[in-house]
Amino acid sequence: MSMFERRLPYFIIALAIVAGMAGFWVSKNLYGPVPRGDEFRQLRGTLLYPAARRLPAFSLTSSLGTTVDPAQWTGGWRLVFFGFTACPDVCPTTLGTLKVAIARAREQAPQARFDVSFVSVDPERDTLDKLAAYVGFFSPDFESLTGDKAAIDVLVRGLSAIYEKVPTGDGPFDYTIDHTASIFVIGPTGELVGLMRPPHDAQKITADLVDLARGTAP
Repeated sequence: MSMFERRLPYFIIALAIVAGMAGFWVSKNLYGPVPRGDEFRQLRGTLLYPAARRLPAFSLTSSLGTTVDPAQWTGGWRLVFFGFTACPDVCPTTLGTLKVAIARAREQAPQARFDVSFVSVDPERDTLDKLAAYVGFFSPDFESLTGDKAAIDVLVRGLSAIYEKVPTGDGPFDYTIDHTASIFVIGPTGELVGLMRPPHDAQKITADLVDLARGTAP
């Protein structure tokens, strides 16, 4: 075995160390520090962002026929959920959970304001009347919103949500929709402060909302 062959493993190790150090330098100086998990605050069922995020300049229509924009989403704690009335499982389950959670939160923190907004990502099938009946079944004071696709997409992108139409047949209305199942949390200043990822638990949602409203979140 030659001298080079005997020293080859050491050269490989040295190159790996140098490459690792170079990668660290590039990531630190060109792309900023690597985010750490403790920059986010994890409550029982809510992930709070390191800093609140401003909402996009959206404009949607409520089932009451009124225009809703970011100015209407201030003054309380609001939970925003994207879905559609023909949703077979995730939407009704989540709205049922929110019904229980919000009722309990209002009992435990009556001085605070808690609201829910259901935003339809199916404007072709979800009329204002259909939305009013569907969301009203869970709670008469839950807000339901819609608009054309472009208007909906402004809010969807602004909250970093996603949705996609999935065909189930040949007809124009033969489709379902895959969509984000997280619940987005809007604070009293009208900014996005965090999200609640599934599976959703009414008890955890209530506890987090009450702590946030009282300013006692861990």
